[in-house]
This record gives sequence, C-alpha cells and structure tokens, in this order.
Amino acid sequence: MNRLQAYWKPSALIASLLSTPGHLAFAEPNQHTSRQVEEVVVTARKKSESLQDVPISITAFTGDSIRDLGFSDTLSIDEKTPNLEIKTFGGQPNIFIRGVGNNDFNATTISPVSIYVDDVVMGLTGSQTAQLFDVQRIEVLRGPQGTLFGRNTTGGAIAFHSNMPTEETEAGVRLTLGSHKQRDVEGYVGGKLSQRMNGRLAVISTTNDGDRRNDYNGKDANAKEVHALRGLFDFQATDRLQLLLNLHGAVDRSDFNQGKPRGTNAFGYTDPHPNNSGRLNFNGKSQHYGDTHGFSLTTTFDTDGFTLKSITGFEKASTDYCGDIDHSPSSLDEICFHTDGEQITQEINISGDIGDNTSLVTGLFLLREDLENLTEANLFGDAPAGSQLPVVGYSTRDTSTYALYSELNYRFNPRWQLTAGLRYTYEEKEARLKSDMIPNYYNDQANGAPIALVPERHLSESWDAVSGRFVVDYQPTDDWMFYASLSRGFKSGGFNLGSFFDPNEVTQVDPEYLTAFEIGSKSTLFDRRLRLNSSVFYYDYSELQVYTYVSGSTPTTPVVFALENAADAKIYGVELEVNALISERLSMNLGGGYLRTEYKDFISNVGGDLSGNPMPGSPKVNLSVEFSYDLGDIKEWQVEAKVDYSYTDHRYFNAFKDEDVSSLGSHELIGARLSSTSPNGKWNIALWGRNLTDEEYIVDSTDLEGNFGFISEFYGDRRSVGIDLSYSF
Repeated sequence: MNRLQAYWKPSALIASLLSTPGHLAFAEPNQHTSRQVEEVVVTARKKSESLQDVPISITAFTGDSIRDLGFSDTLSIDEKTPNLEIKTFGGQPNIFIRGVGNNDFNATTISPVSIYVDDVVMGLTGSQTAQLFDVQRIEVLRGPQGTLFGRNTTGGAIAFHSNMPTEETEAGVRLTLGSHKQRDVEGYVGGKLSQRMNGRLAVISTTNDGDRRNDYNGKDANAKEVHALRGLFDFQATDRLQLLLNLHGAVDRSDFNQGKPRGTNAFGYTDPHPNNSGRLNFNGKSQHYGDTHGFSLTTTFDTDGFTLKSITGFEKASTDYCGDIDHSPSSLDEICFHTDGEQITQEINISGDIGDNTSLVTGLFLLREDLENLTEANLFGDAPAGSQLPVVGYSTRDTSTYALYSELNYRFNPRWQLTAGLRYTYEEKEARLKSDMIPNYYNDQANGAPIALVPERHLSESWDAVSGRFVVDYQPTDDWMFYASLSRGFKSGGFNLGSFFDPNEVTQVDPEYLTAFEIGSKSTLFDRRLRLNSSVFYYDYSELQVYTYVSGSTPTTPVVFALENAADAKIYGVELEVNALISERLSMNLGGGYLRTEYKDFISNVGGDLSGNPMPGSPKVNLSVEFSYDLGDIKEWQVEAKVDYSYTDHRYFNAFKDEDVSSLGSHELIGARLSSTSPNGKWNIALWGRNLTDEEYIVDSTDLEGNFGFISEFYGDRRSVGIDLSYSF
C-alpha cells in the first residue's frame, strides 16, 4: 500500500486542493450560489436510478459532455475514462477495462468487454464502431458484470443510450467544419405522431480528408466518411403496455487507418520520415468499409408492482477492411479482411418490489450469431516468382448462448442493503476454417491449384458456467455510500479463427474466469456542489486467454500467432472521479486511474517464462481533468470557456514486455472549447481544438519482425481545430 500511495500522487494532490484554504474553495451556498452538480440517472441495474445510489464503479457521460469533449464514435471515450484503454489495429478495436481485454486483432475475436446500444449487445465487430449522435448518455461499467450483463463481460460493459421520443415537438441541426476538411452534419426531429405514438428521427454525416499525407501518391490518407440513421417509435398501446421500435443503419466508406513501419523490412525499405507520423508512404489498398443495419423491439408491460420487459434485437454487419500493413511502396504485407455476420438476441425479464424492503429482477437471455470471415493476403507480392505467398483464409463461426439470471436487492434497515445475483450461462460454438496458398491469385494469370497451409478443420464445443456478484452497501448519511463487492465473471472458450499460415495456429481455448474484490465510496457534499466517487479493486484472473506466439510446424514458419490459455494473472488498482462546482462560475471534472497488472505462471514456448510481465492495454496511470468557466453575458449571449487535459502512461501491446512493441512512453493531450449561446437558447456557436500541442502518440503496434523485418505502428489523431454551429427549435 505504501508503494501505491507513493505512486498515486494525483489523488493526494486533488485532496489537498479540495480541502486546503487558499486553493480551490467552495463558495458557501447563499441566494447567489444555487448551482448544484447535475444528477446523472443510469440503468446499470436494469432500472433507472441515480448514479450515486448504484454500488458499481461507473463513469457516465451526459449528452452535453459527449458533445463538448468531441467524442465522435464509440471508441473515442478512453482518454476521459479511468482505467479504460482502447487500441486499434487499423480500426479493429481492442477494448481493455482495468487491464482486462483481448489482444487479438482478428475480426473473429470476441471481446471480454461488451458494448450495448439501447440495451442490445453489439457482438459483431462491424457494429461495435458506431457514430455517436443524438446520444442521451454513455455508461462505462467497470469490473465483471456477471449477473445482468452476461455476454462475456469479465472486463465490463459500455452502454450507449439514445435520446428517446417525447410528446414535445423538437428538432435541431448541427454543422461542424474543422481541420483536414472535416464536414459534419447532424440533425434530429421528434414529437407526437398520434394520440398514442411519439417518434424521433436522427441522422449524421461525417467526413474528412484524413490527417496524414501519403508520399507515394501525393494524396491525403486516413480519410473518414460515415453516414448513419436512427428512427425511434414509442407506442403506448394501453395504460400498461408500451412498445419501442428502434430502426438503425450506417454506411462507412472510410480509409483504413494506415500506420508506419519501424525497422528495415524484408525488401530493405526503411521509413524516410520516422519522426513524422503525418507522412506515410504506402502503395496498397486502403479502405475501412462497413454496412450495418438492425432493429430492436422493446415491449414493456406494467402489472401491479412488477414490470415485464422483452427486448428483441437483430443486427447485420458486413465489413471490408483492406490495409497495407507493411506501410511501404512495395507489396510485402497487404491484407483484406471481409466479414458478414448476423446476430439475433432475445431477453425477457421481470422486475419489481417484493414488500417494502426487497426488489428483484429475473430474466432469460438468448443469442444466436453467425459469422463468415474471408482473409486475402498478398504477402511478398513484389518478390521474384516462386517466392510470393498469396494466401486466402476462410472461416465460419456459429454461436448459441442461453442464460438465466436473477438479482435481489434487500434493504434490511434504512442504511444497509444487500445485493446478490447469479447467472447461469450455456454457450456452444461450431466453426470451420481453412487457409490455402493460391498461385497467381494477385496477377492476370489463371489461378493455380490451391496448396493447403491450414487444412480444413471442423470444430465444435460447448461450455457452461455460473457467474454472479455479492454486494453490501452502507449509507451512514444521505450524502455518503460505501460498498464492498465480490463478483465473478466468465468468458466462454473458443477457437483461433485467425489461423492463417500454419496448422499449429489452430488452437482451442477453455473458458477464462475472473474473481473481483472491490470496495468503494460515493458522496455528494457541500450542498451538492461536490461529487466524489472512488474505488479500490483486486482481481484474481485464471485460465487467461492470450493471443501470443507459438512454434510453427516447419522451418519456413518458425513462429506463428495462436490463442492459448497461457496464464493466470493478478490485477489491482484505484479509481477516483470528482465533479466540483468550485465557484459560481468555475467547475471541474476529474477522473484518474492507477493500475497494476501482472501475469502469474505464464510459460511461453517461444518467449520462455513471462511470469511477472505486465498485461497489454494497462497503463499504470491515466488522468483527465476539465475546467469550465462561465464568462457571463457578452451582448446578451451566454459565453463559456472549457479546457481539458488527459495523460496516459506508458503501456505494452503484447505479453513479452517488449519495449519495441509499446507506446514508447506516455502521452498528454490538451483540448479547448469556447462556446456562446443566444439569449433565446436556440443558437449555439463554438470554437474548439483537440490535441492542441499536436502530440504524436502510438495507439497500437504489432511485432512483424520475424516474418517481415519490421514493427507496425499506428498513431492517434493529430491536432484539429474547428467550429460548431447548431440550432434547435
């Protein structure tokens, strides 16, 4: 604990600032100081309740903060969320909460962190990266959610909630112009459609020309083009029966997020601008295309004391990702990933009060998912004839999941409450995979006979497990809540469907389990002018599924990627979140996380004993702070200035504690926003800037030295400035 206290200096600094006279002092409440910290309502326990009443570590963003912080898609929230790390291999997301995530860059991977949109899990990779528009709030739930959220949520869950239809007629439009020819248009319209039906339609179109330059053809690179639509229809069939239909779709025609090579590749190429992430030099295809659409129908029936809810969801996602992974003017490692997937989910639950002191939620969850994946790789394409390696891999996976869950809340006196929940999960998977080298696949000659690299395999397996949580919370006063929890999460087993070069890549993994211990506190102080939430946690992680290196089957493939139950691990850390109204004009939001991760008993057949190494995606410290200052009225327009800062510590991107495959240090980002609202509240204009110091920072890297001679590195967004103009009526 002494080492932790010495390292976690931000918390000591914050406590000092909040408590020491002469620094940040809260104005005594009087007739002129009526502001209070905004109450945030969340549904982390499948019912609406105040954030401060939920004994779970949650970060919540409101619609206004989502806009002001410039969150553009579902993957852009990590810099502002304690102990959340998101890395992307050219746009393929890998999400880590408190160090728990999946390091596999293949589109066939299943993450231990689940994404939910309007209460429907987004299991397909193509549906996980979505535009944020007309969003009411975001909830990031840290730790195993093994009772109420059961789709492999050993790490946690991220839930996005749209603005719902109301009877009030409302509409609005927002236009954004920014650096790199950014052009965004967002709009919504909603209101009463009939005596019993309300509707809301929201659209967004976002484009830019990219924040990099490709020296190979003199064109911009890493451009973005996404268009999305959502329609919500709320029908009050009777006084007790309500139906909510959600129709949505999106089209993505962006570039693949190209990176840079470090080192000299197998053809002798070295990046001529290694210290300038804005200058790329690649010749291959670059596309990050996706088409997604789906619907959900939520049926709610209220009886005396109980609510019966059914959530039916359908999602279809097709992706077409092509990237020049060697990032050079030659054809060395150019790959296309094509996926087609469909997902059907059905959840039915009943919730309500049993007497004065007990509430209960019980439910059933079903999921059916079908996925096809085609990978085409032009490897050593510029090598002499006979040395080229055109590889085509194909795989399918059919998944069926069934779960029963129940959670009970019992308040045995006004100050003490017990929460106990269990979930039983059964999951079965069937898969087929193969990989062939096909001569002449990338030239004008007739294809040669396929040569099997990974002979066709048919795989099937099933698993079941019990997960859940046990929580005790204590409220000594109306302003304080303390809690202690024990929870267990489960991620099902699976197969390495990214097997490509060698039969040894075809691996099967058993389920992994995570037991979490957590204590925390939530408080709202100084006449609701300060919200202070904190948590301390310890994880015992067993049968950890690791995407790592194994020995190949031939001298030509000495080292290959595979998925293994390679290790146990332990994780511990701290989180702190502060929302403070320092004065009538000045407010502050702060979030910080401290994290230590360590493999236990990890013996790699390539890297040797890796026990004691940190886990990927786990920076020791991350910190974000935002200050807002109300400048008052200027010619009757209300003006507000905001500045935000975030810090992310050094982190590794594989299990080998390899400095060459890391972020190569920490990074700091600074942003600002100056906004003005018209006297009638309908017009708003804002000037904004992000990454104002134009920090160059690595968000992911992959070791390709063994086969291709270089390390592939991907970088975060460059500096951008712009203007927002919005009108609502």
